[in-house]
Amino acid sequence: MVPRPAATVMLLRPATPGVGVYLIRRSSRSRFMPDAYVFPGGAVDAADGDPPAAFAVAALRELFEEAGILLARTAAGTACALEGAQLEALRAQALEGTPIAALLERHGLQLDTAALTYYSNWITPQSEPIRFDAHFFIARAPQGQTALADANEVHDGIWIAAAEALARADRNELVVRFPTRKHLERLARFDDVDEFLAHARTRTIVPVMPFEDGTDAYGLPGGADGW
Repeated sequence: MVPRPAATVMLLRPATPGVGVYLIRRSSRSRFMPDAYVFPGGAVDAADGDPPAAFAVAALRELFEEAGILLARTAAGTACALEGAQLEALRAQALEGTPIAALLERHGLQLDTAALTYYSNWITPQSEPIRFDAHFFIARAPQGQTALADANEVHDGIWIAAAEALARADRNELVVRFPTRKHLERLARFDDVDEFLAHARTRTIVPVMPFEDGTDAYGLPGGADGW
């Protein structure tokens, strides 16, 4: 099966200790990673445009639909001033199928793709029945907006320090799959968001496709952290 293009966002804010990230729990009814805690994201839609720009658009659209965070600016470059009930109303219309570009145009806004930093490209192994060519982005959480899981496709949105997420996963308190875990491990190495963003801007992105080693665990050529 050819992997479907997808995009996801690691939404970050300071935490004690280190870097905090917003995770959402996928529905138990989901065909892909049911009940797993993941970063907001999903498949690229036709309305998102053509690659490579479509990945950033899809990342921002999914972040808004799944977590209620809208990264947008006016034509003059001013950050989105919509809050609370206004954002919830826009989100409801987006979830009902109204193209996000049309919704934003009514308010003189456009998606702020410059708010994203491209971090990695992971491709689901060929042995999996559902495959994605997933592009991971980073974004700093905006002031004045509150992340809230949409309670439809995803549930139980939480802000959590990367190191704590890993510790809770090790105690079987959170279901965290391999790609999410590897990104959390990277996040946990850094003391603050600025340090991690500086690291991200120096990276050379190389597509990664894990392989199954026969024990239902994934490995990576060159070592489990060779990406």
